[in-house]
Amino acid sequence: MNWGKAIALGIGAVVVAAFLMWNPFRGFKRYEQRFVEVQVVKKEIMNIEGEDVYLLHCLKQDGQEEIFEIANEAIGERFEESIVYKQIKAKKYYNFRVADREQFNSYYPCVCGAVTLIEGFTDAH
Repeated sequence: MNWGKAIALGIGAVVVAAFLMWNPFRGFKRYEQRFVEVQVVKKEIMNIEGEDVYLLHCLKQDGQEEIFEIANEAIGERFEESIVYKQIKAKKYYNFRVADREQFNSYYPCVCGAVTLIEGFTDAH
């Protein structure tokens, strides 16, 4: 093998790696997400602008009410919003991973994964 060619390929690989570290792919989206513990108080399907919007009216441990949306864009290709909506039950406690509505162009903050049924609110210390 030609040593000059090997050195040039090595330098090229280092340059590409360095470029990717400082300038990651723009097509790869990272969403700001948070976990919330809630009690689902009521479920509702609203028709907004001709489309069904699956809503969860929730109560947080501090008594604050918050509405979350289940949207296909947020839960990905593996799940269907109507099926996830049916599996979540009113009067039960859950730990949801959610993202702000702007990230998925939705009407409310979106449940975007990690729907876990819990026994109740975790004790705050």
